[in-house]
Amino acid sequence: MDTEIIFKEAVATLQSIIAIPSISREEEKIANYLQNLLESYFRGSVSRTGNNLIVEIEGQTKGPTLLLCSHIDTVQALDNWTRDPFSAEIVGDNIYGLGSNDAGASLVSLISATRLMLPLKQGKILLCLVAEEETGSNGFAKIEPDLPRYDAAIFGEPTDLCMASSMRGAMNVLMKSRGKGCHASTPWEGKNAIDKFIQDIEAIRAINLKDNSPWGGATIEPTIVQGGKSSNQIPSLVETALDIRTTPEKNNKWIMQALKETGVEIEVLFDRRYPVQNPEGSEIVKAFRDNYPDKPECVFNGSCDMAFSKAPSIILGPGNLKIAHVADEYASLSSIRHAITVYKSVIQTYCYG
Repeated sequence: MDTEIIFKEAVATLQSIIAIPSISREEEKIANYLQNLLESYFRGSVSRTGNNLIVEIEGQTKGPTLLLCSHIDTVQALDNWTRDPFSAEIVGDNIYGLGSNDAGASLVSLISATRLMLPLKQGKILLCLVAEEETGSNGFAKIEPDLPRYDAAIFGEPTDLCMASSMRGAMNVLMKSRGKGCHASTPWEGKNAIDKFIQDIEAIRAINLKDNSPWGGATIEPTIVQGGKSSNQIPSLVETALDIRTTPEKNNKWIMQALKETGVEIEVLFDRRYPVQNPEGSEIVKAFRDNYPDKPECVFNGSCDMAFSKAPSIILGPGNLKIAHVADEYASLSSIRHAITVYKSVIQTYCYG
């Protein structure tokens, strides 16, 4: 296959998927588009579970099975975009649009690299394009148990094409700060839940989250605060969403115990992504380092579906995580071109040995 044609088709595909709103849990339209596209590339090899797409490619001879996974969903667009989030406008080397960087560029690059491996001489490739990576549980976590067993995996996320072999876990917790409501003109008759909220935040901030991990420790950050019904009413409840990122030392279990010891009232909303540390000597790590020995390992600050992998895995993709979930998100065309080459090299080294 002609690499230049594949690259141009990858850019066109990225423009198409940017133009289809695919907010997490609302991926049906983009899944339909991608299913038709994949069936045109990999005839007879495509299956679908919900909005998750799976391509199984058997090699001509037996060998290891490699999973390639990226996600088709995006977060909501922020209000401060200066461009149309769905326009897929190309300016110079950049293509702008919601999901272009996280993780459209990785997705189209993985598809392209897989196409360049055809016909596959040895091993097996499982290409998974999954839903609900950003918010839900009906994506990779749901389909993983039913996939054919794989020996290693690459998860396409923005890492500036540096390899990440470890990842923090993620939790979402709702903190409930309670008081006693009353009329604001007689505050002594009640107990302001906002005062309790301040005490609860101080208690959480006093938890020692530091450790010797590459991230320097776990994090607990309030992201959404809701309370009060009217300006002349003392609120009886303040609810605060806590975004928690955990490390192998300060893991999910450790965080839960630390929160319990503060005495704050919490409700666990999501606790399914755990910290991951992959073996230093795994074959997929070696496959990357054989091709790019001078590239430093990436400290991946996000969280992704690698949390649910059952085999040694790495995170690898074009783009920068700092550009994800922000206004005027973009991906560079040159990084996509380079990513196709990087993915192909690592896949080839891993599958062919």
